[in-house]
Amino acid sequence: MSRVLTIDSKSNPRIKEYRKLKDKKHRREQNLFLVEGFRLLEEAFKAGLSVEAVLYDPDKEGDFQRYVQPYLQEEEVIKTSRAVLAELSETVHPQGIIAVVKLPLAKELPHTLTPESAMYLYLDGLQDPGNLGTILRSAHAAGAAGVLFGPGTVDPFGDKVVRSAMGSLFHVPLYLSGLDTLETLVSQGYALAVTSLEAKEDLFQADLTGNLIMVIGNEGSGITPAMAKRGDILLKIPMPGGAESLNAAVAASIILFERVRQLGAKTCTNPPNLL
Repeated sequence: MSRVLTIDSKSNPRIKEYRKLKDKKHRREQNLFLVEGFRLLEEAFKAGLSVEAVLYDPDKEGDFQRYVQPYLQEEEVIKTSRAVLAELSETVHPQGIIAVVKLPLAKELPHTLTPESAMYLYLDGLQDPGNLGTILRSAHAAGAAGVLFGPGTVDPFGDKVVRSAMGSLFHVPLYLSGLDTLETLVSQGYALAVTSLEAKEDLFQADLTGNLIMVIGNEGSGITPAMAKRGDILLKIPMPGGAESLNAAVAASIILFERVRQLGAKTCTNPPNLL
């Protein structure tokens, strides 16, 4: 049974602590982050995330009963004011509910290769929150095994990423010590795939059906030279229109779904046509 409290003051010690979760450092220290919005919180519950507290505006009681109440067990429920929610929100128009949720981090990798091949994404200094949110949605939709966060990559639990990922953040395994995780996967036999102008074959000619780690680089500078040198598979996305480059999230999505197409062609008599 959930415990119900009322807090109306922005200076309440509990509210002050929750406000600190807007900062990456505090999120990592407390192993908590903020999720705003009724549908997004419903998705967090459906994904099995651990919710510590739910703060909502009583004027939104109808939405609360529809999207949140059915999932409540022992979470603390705090009825509060719009002013308090505005302190915690990073949106122009707060949606009337914010939850304090434990970070959904993957704990460990499989010790050996699984019978079915898997694809991980390694983010090599990706910095734009919107791009990360889009990549997480594509990774979720395409069945990626996980996303590895390399040095300099944007924090996945900031408000802009959480909102732009549209709930996919809750469903894709995330590895914040991405470089260490990458080395473990490479030691298990995973190949590193990188985009390169020196690639001799384009994306649609390469075999993407094995155990792969796809490296996605920084929006401005691309993949770091050290990572580019390690590439086992060099890929290029054909651009007959003559554009110099693609958005990082778009490139990642194209590669992910080319793998989906190839896997379908390998296993189905009527493969999906995604081109």
